[in-house]
Order: sequence, then C-alpha cells, then structure tokens
Amino acid sequence: MSLSHWKGWHTLSSKLLLLFIGMAVLFVFLVGSGIRHTFKSHFEDNIRPHITQYLEYVQKDIGSPPDRERARVLADRLNIEIQIFDDAGSWSSAGQPLMLEKLEIEHRINVRQQELYVAESTDDHYLMVRDGAATLLFNVPDIRHERESSKGIIPLLILLAVLFVLYAATRRLIAPIDVIRDGVSRFGTGDIQHRITLERNDELGVLADSFNTMADDIQQMLDSKRQLLLAISHELRSPLTRARISVEMLDDRIRKQQLTDEINEMESLIAELMETERLSHRHSAINPEPHDIVRLIHELVNDSFGEDAVETRLPERDVVLSLDVARVRLMLKNLLENAVRYSPDESVPTVSIRLIEGAIEVSVQDQGQGIAPEHLPYLTEPFYRVDPSRQRETGGYGLGLYLCRVIAEAHGGSLVIDSELEKGTLIRVCLPR
Repeated sequence: MSLSHWKGWHTLSSKLLLLFIGMAVLFVFLVGSGIRHTFKSHFEDNIRPHITQYLEYVQKDIGSPPDRERARVLADRLNIEIQIFDDAGSWSSAGQPLMLEKLEIEHRINVRQQELYVAESTDDHYLMVRDGAATLLFNVPDIRHERESSKGIIPLLILLAVLFVLYAATRRLIAPIDVIRDGVSRFGTGDIQHRITLERNDELGVLADSFNTMADDIQQMLDSKRQLLLAISHELRSPLTRARISVEMLDDRIRKQQLTDEINEMESLIAELMETERLSHRHSAINPEPHDIVRLIHELVNDSFGEDAVETRLPERDVVLSLDVARVRLMLKNLLENAVRYSPDESVPTVSIRLIEGAIEVSVQDQGQGIAPEHLPYLTEPFYRVDPSRQRETGGYGLGLYLCRVIAEAHGGSLVIDSELEKGTLIRVCLPR
C-alpha cells in the first residue's frame, strides 16, 4: 500500500488488524476464563481429593516424627518436593528450605478432621500439613518448572501466527481497493482514457466494471460535446463571413463600425473556443520550437500595446525555450490585455521574467481593483466571470484565462493567479526550460 495515499492507522487493513487483535484478545480472555473456571471446578471436585489422599499416604510413609532420610527417598522416587520444619530444624529435598513466615496461606482444606493449607511463595504453590510440632510442605517440581519454561509462550506464538495469516488474507482480499482508488484518481485528474484492469469476480470486480462503464459513458459524452462545439464553431464562420461582407456595404460609418466590432468579437470567441478544444483534447499536440521568449514579449508589447502601455522588466540576454510560438503569443496577449483593461489610468501593468531552477516564470502585474479570494479558484474555468451580470464590453466571455491555463499546461507548465482587493492582480506563468 502506498503511504502517500493511505497512512498510519487510518487504512482499512490497519483497522481490520486492530479488529482482529481485539477479537483475539477477547477470545483468549473468554476462553481462558472458561477453561480456568472449568478446570478449577474439576480440580475442586475430582482432582483435589486424590491429591490430598495421595499426600496422606506420603505423610504416613515419612512417619511421625518425620524421618528425613525416608522423606528424601520418597521425594526422589515420587518426583515431588518435601520440606520439613520441626524441632530438629528445617530441611528440604530440593536443597534450600523456605522460610515459613514468608508463606501466604490462600485457603484451608478439611480432610477427615485434619487441616491442610494451600500456601504460596514466589508464585509456587505448596500443600502444608501440620503433624504435631512438625510442619510439612509438599510440591510437584515438574509442574512448576513447566509453568516457568518457554512452553507458555507457544500459545502466544500460535495466536500471533493466526493473526498474521488473517491479516495477510484480508489484505489480499481488499488489495483491489488500491487499484480502484488509483484509477479513480487518474480519471479525476483528466486521464479519461484510463480504465481499471481487475481480474476479480466478486463485489470489487463488479465495482471496477461499473467504473469502466461510467468512464466510457463520460468519455463518449465529452467527445460528443467537443464534436458538437467544434462543428457549431466551424459552421458559424460562414454566416459571419457573409455578415462581414454585408456590413462593408453599409454607408453609416458609426453603425458599420459597431457591427464590425461585434463580428470581430464573435470571430475571436469562435477562435478561442476552437483553440481550447484542440488543446484540451486527448490527442492534441503543440508544435514547439526553440525561441527566445524575451524577444517574443518585446515584439508583442511593441506591436499590440506600445511601450507606454506596458512596462517590461526582462533579462538583457536571450532566454530560449521550446515553445509553440503562436499559442504562447496568444496566451501572453490575453494576459496583457486583461492587465491593461483593469489597470487604472495613472498606472501601467508590468510584465517580467524570473529565472528559476529548470524553468522560467513570466509574471504579469496590474494595480487594478483586485479580485475577491472566493473567486480565485474558479478564474481559469471556462465561461466563469467574477460578475455574471456585467456586459461583454467589460467582462468578455470568460474564456481568456481558461485558454491561457490550457496553453501553459500544454507546454508542461502552470498558471497561478494571486490577487488582493484594492491592490491588484498578479498572474504567474511557469514554463519549463
């Protein structure tokens, strides 16, 4: 799983692992408690009477007062630990005897008018019997040693192995989610040709097939929209041409100029529509060639605006890039026209170039009214205008910045807009070197 998309404990597989661990702990606790309760009841009802009777026989064999040599023989033969405390001192078949005062009495057992005590010392349990002035302790070393050995870890290792197998199996089951997520991400970023390849017959396979069907429908819809838009734009040129010819025959110069401006605006709109559709189409291609962008900007400013209308802050040396000259010129012209249109009369916009690592940054700055922050994310969307009610003479159709962004991205670059109310707008175009 890619950590850049699914991190930490927020992943589905991690949550399932935590669920498995929680269920395993709960299962072990419940089963363990049940087993302990069952064993304890079984021990109390069936095993303890045999043990106490067995130890009575051992006690009789040792004798009263206790015979230490006889106790040693019995301890070796029966594989038990015997400790004796009497007037002769303390003795243990295992070597070092315990200190009676450190024993903790857990409970008492009455067997045929004789009291036996279950005592604990450092996690070991003893059966204690008092015989006159003597006290005897009995224990089974092998059981104690088995409890302290590494065999107690085996259940834990088995549990961990089961958890690992469950996690691996679940991870394998949900692995296609990563493939589906990646496909949705690629499709959402504009790769509408991408399809999800998933050889599964379960619900995830059905989901992938449904996504592919949806992607086919969307692609067909977009292709139809493009074809319709291009067809309409192309068909509009003929009546516009006839209209232009008819306008040239008018005698009213004022009316003639108004109609000519309207026709020019319509032709400009059609050209922008066709250009944006060509560049945004998946088969679109630009025609780059090495060109000095400094010279391109100087020529554009001199030909279309004049030196007094735009201030240039450009490097004195050539900056050669691989450009589709016609389209980059169109992009820069649109940006400068916007800057000139919205600059106050007492100021002029500025165009500058900054060299950065592996790229150049062309900036167009004006000192106009600026744009509210809530509009900035949508300015490069087609047909978006900050004030939908304003007239075309001042607002355009909302295609200029969209076309500029498309041209920049077609060159592998980007377009970023920064603006602040009452302080102006800065548009930065980054193009790779």
